[in-house]
Amino acid sequence: MANFILLPATQTQSNEDTNPKVKDFLTTVLEPAVKRESLKLNARMPVKQEKKIPVKVLDSIQENGAKLVELSDNELADFHFSYPGFRIIKEKFYKKATVYREAIEKKAKKSQVNNKLQITVTDKEGNPLKDIYIVAFTDFVNRLGDSGTTTAKGKVTLNLKGKRIQRMYVYPEHSYWGYYRSSFTASAVLNIALTSIDIHYKDVLRHFYPTAGWPSIPASIRVAVIDTGVGPHKDLVVSGGMNCVKDEDPKDYKDNGEGHGTHVAGIIGASGGIHGVAAGVEIFSYRVFPVGKSASNFYIMKAINQAILDKCDFINMSLGEAEQDEGIISYIKQAYSAGMLCFCANGNDDRDKVSFPASYSLSVAVSAMGRKKTFPSRTVQTAIIKAPYGKDKANFIADFSNIGPETDLTAPGVGIISTFPDDRYAIMDGTSMACPAATGMAARLLSAAPEILAMPRTQARADEMLKYLSVRIKSLGFKPTFEGKGMLLSE
Repeated sequence: MANFILLPATQTQSNEDTNPKVKDFLTTVLEPAVKRESLKLNARMPVKQEKKIPVKVLDSIQENGAKLVELSDNELADFHFSYPGFRIIKEKFYKKATVYREAIEKKAKKSQVNNKLQITVTDKEGNPLKDIYIVAFTDFVNRLGDSGTTTAKGKVTLNLKGKRIQRMYVYPEHSYWGYYRSSFTASAVLNIALTSIDIHYKDVLRHFYPTAGWPSIPASIRVAVIDTGVGPHKDLVVSGGMNCVKDEDPKDYKDNGEGHGTHVAGIIGASGGIHGVAAGVEIFSYRVFPVGKSASNFYIMKAINQAILDKCDFINMSLGEAEQDEGIISYIKQAYSAGMLCFCANGNDDRDKVSFPASYSLSVAVSAMGRKKTFPSRTVQTAIIKAPYGKDKANFIADFSNIGPETDLTAPGVGIISTFPDDRYAIMDGTSMACPAATGMAARLLSAAPEILAMPRTQARADEMLKYLSVRIKSLGFKPTFEGKGMLLSE
């Protein structure tokens, strides 16, 4: 058995004008979505033959809209002919567009270990730091080395082959900058002191967007964050939203604990300890990521649909995968037709092709750039610097950022300081961070065009929003495949 999405043939919802039988079918099967009952649907068969198609409805987007169903691959053809009028889309899953930690693929055999390296991680005052993840490569190309997490005493022992370390990465989850060092010798003992986050530090986001000095924009602009959820955090006010994950409380749209969505939302609209690019907007949180798992295309479709119902102006999707998805495309089209713009992260596959949904033509695709000396020395961000460089040679496109002709904009996405659940702050890298920077700047710029925002919520509104933004973009000197048209700027 596998999960599939049933979607009306030409729209996201069925009505009497398309095919009343399709509408009736969608409405009829809705009740089992609550009871989780299995249906036995009649198959159209030759005379005197009888067959039942077992179908279980798992979730629904509105009464006459898409359904997530469990259906056997072997029954697809029968279902297709017996119940025409539906697109049958396989459930797929999407990952967050943040830069993932480096990982060891091979460890030295016990007989090869000749360096038991004890590492102690502290803050600058010497206080031990717990739960800091450390990765040490003795052979980076072949991913050979060891990794571990510090104890309450700030200690971890790595079992290595040899004393020469090609690369070492130290990853705190929050509150501190990470640490990076390459090509050094270490044996027996190594002490590392991490730098705590100063929320007034001028990272690359604040270099281009001096947010602390900007006034709040009118709260009539709504930004949808489709992610892991948002908050709680003292710098963030969440105006509404929905948990779109199956079998979870729809009203619980705070962060699932991973922090990604809270970080994204802070870049857009934080106000207090730090200031987002569009402080003053209304943040709407749509959780699509279960804890420790990827986001279903159905959850993303459900989130976009709810953002439309909530009359959001912008949608931020810091997520993606390689191949296009017909279901998500349908809902992005619907959002655009409702006068909304979808900003999507290019993805972080080391200069691979632009991921979906950023690659879709009605999305605004955002790559990630960084700037030298906007992060402390020996942080993990120093390993992200890579050509090409812009007109200002301090600017670079991040080594992880996907690129391609679908790219529309670039934005700051290296070493970004933003909010993290439970009133903490964290450093993150990725097109996940660049995307909300662009989304936030678009919201700020359009706050000065109330005549556009007041237009009826049709495609014409979305068209005018893009036209308005198009003359407020400046090239940083990269090729269009890297930066698109450039970066949204206020001047």
